[in-house]
Amino acid sequence: MNFVFGFACFNPQEIKAINELIKKNLGQKEQPTAAAENINKVGEFCEVPIPPVMNLIKSWLYSCQKINRRYFGYDVDWQFQTDSLNYNIYKTNDTYDWHVDERTLNCMDVKLTCLLNLSEEPYEGGEFYIRGQKEVKIRFDPGMGLILHPLVAHKVTPVTKGKRITLTYWGFGPLWR
Repeated sequence: MNFVFGFACFNPQEIKAINELIKKNLGQKEQPTAAAENINKVGEFCEVPIPPVMNLIKSWLYSCQKINRRYFGYDVDWQFQTDSLNYNIYKTNDTYDWHVDERTLNCMDVKLTCLLNLSEEPYEGGEFYIRGQKEVKIRFDPGMGLILHPLVAHKVTPVTKGKRITLTYWGFGPLWR
């Protein structure tokens, strides 16, 4: 079974339009949580409501749905009208150490982690890795989407030059039992 899938989504002009719209609709900055206290997570992380940006990102979210149906088969409640996204900006020296996306919310937990690279300019560092029996670098270029099982450990290496921008959607479903 594959635990991560990458796919092309957007061209540079579309990325720019998505970023512009997101910046107009940014919500509150993410506050550190107890679960993340022992994880080195440095960057700027903000919530974005889905409805205002849905028209521009729907092809990414629908691709995530199709990949889930075909390869994962998880019971995901795609609540695009009520859910929010995380807008993640990593500047020089920003990083996110090994972690899993284990979250529970209203009797549901994360079934899928869906990522979109919205970087407009080239950057160095900021590579995406997953860890199973060994560490594997995953290609994640601007305009690409990634979908992965949330309990697969993953990290972002420090950005050494430029700015890396991503969008995250967590697909929730009934509790694992």
